[in-house]
Amino acid sequence: MSHTTIIVEKVDNQKQIEIAFEIRKQVFVIEQNVSQERESMDDKDAIHYIATVNGEPAGAARYRIMEKGAKIERIAVLNTFRGKRIGEAILLKILDDLKNEEKVYLYAQVNASQFYIKNGFRQTDNYFLDAGIEHVEMDFIK
Repeated sequence: MSHTTIIVEKVDNQKQIEIAFEIRKQVFVIEQNVSQERESMDDKDAIHYIATVNGEPAGAARYRIMEKGAKIERIAVLNTFRGKRIGEAILLKILDDLKNEEKVYLYAQVNASQFYIKNGFRQTDNYFLDAGIEHVEMDFIK
């Protein structure tokens, strides 16, 4: 039986940031038809993460500190790695890094909201379209 090692780390060099951006481009721009400009908006203000599986790039995400709290954004897992708990590993690492923040929230694609509910988030009644995709605001319950 092969052992799978998932490592999620805060991006700290140019090579990692390029890999993280490439993963997000694959998921959001190519698969979901979000414009590159929309997808990469506010990247300079964000803290970025990358996930690897046995050393191979598999997922990425970011968060930004906003007026109303820490906002987790752009959780993306490459198609070949979906269903292997990579998204959960990324989310849990970010939540651990944000454990001292008063408020943590995100805007989930509605079709992914159950994933966030399983990981401690609660839906608000704020539904909206972003890049043509239905989203819902969700708050982390501490």
